[in-house]
Amino acid sequence: MLTIVAVLLLGGGYYGYTKYKQSNSEALEPEPEMAPIVLEVTQETISSKLTVKGKSVYAEETELYAPLGANVKEWKVKHGQTINKGDVLLTLDTTGLQKEVKSIEAELKKARLDAKLQKLNEQQTTDADKASETMGGSGEERKQAFIARESKKETARLNEEAMAMREQELAEKKAETAAAMNKATVRASVSGVFLLDEASAKSRAMADGQMIGKIVNTEALQFVTTVSEQYIFQIEEGMTVQVAMSGQKDRKTTGTILSVSKFPKSSANADLSQASQFEVIIALPADSQLIGGLSLDGQIETQRKENAIVVPTLAITREQDETYVMLNAPDGQYEKRTIKTGLEMDDKTEVLEGLKAGDQVVLP
Repeated sequence: MLTIVAVLLLGGGYYGYTKYKQSNSEALEPEPEMAPIVLEVTQETISSKLTVKGKSVYAEETELYAPLGANVKEWKVKHGQTINKGDVLLTLDTTGLQKEVKSIEAELKKARLDAKLQKLNEQQTTDADKASETMGGSGEERKQAFIARESKKETARLNEEAMAMREQELAEKKAETAAAMNKATVRASVSGVFLLDEASAKSRAMADGQMIGKIVNTEALQFVTTVSEQYIFQIEEGMTVQVAMSGQKDRKTTGTILSVSKFPKSSANADLSQASQFEVIIALPADSQLIGGLSLDGQIETQRKENAIVVPTLAITREQDETYVMLNAPDGQYEKRTIKTGLEMDDKTEVLEGLKAGDQVVLP
């Protein structure tokens, strides 16, 4: 029995020893070297693009104001309704204006009657003075009568001029009031979507010049964004912009830079250590799926090179003032090649000197 146990122990020990030796020898074996990653130098079109984000806004908004102060008689349109040029938006109550016109007419009639009576009285007074002067009297009395008559004539002339001015004022006021009555029917000056001003929506009376609302041209849209001072000199009016909706990446359109602000956006809490931001407005084409207030992404092609020699940026090494790549030589050796770079993108770089299309480089 003891012999059997001993044999088993010896056998187990030998088996464990051989397994340990085998695993240890495997661990000491060197790992095979990885093959270098070889990349090819190409000749292609390369471009630099600037990504911007912003909002779509309506470019044409026509504000409407009350032409006179009056109560609202009737609204003809609702908030958000599509209207055409010339459509009636609302009518204002002209009852007060009509009363004012009648009052002016009565005042004007009275002024004309007063002028006629005054002229008649003055004529009678003049005739009486002349008769008194003719009947005799001392020279001094006739002199005083003449002076009095001339004074009354001058007074009459001045009164007549004042009455004429008053009559003209009343006539002008009547004309102005009548013209205001013609404005009581407010019509749309342009076509679009009518948006009622919040304050006007809650009021049944309009003050002269009060904002009624605005008419929005939903077919005229703009993409408003900001660009950092780092890139502002890379863009200019007329550049093409590829635009996509942030919420629907498959919805794309093409816009054109309309204006680039020459003044940075100001803010009360602006951090002077941060780069200034400049507003850029991009004109957008009419699109039934594009409305105001959407978040938009845009790509502006700031530079473009045709037939450029291009190498993957990962293959380039920069050390102090030297820029180089490791060229894969025909004999399988690696050669350090100094290059001069041009336009740079995220993953590709233009090579101006040092490489040609078809060369192969390896990752450092």
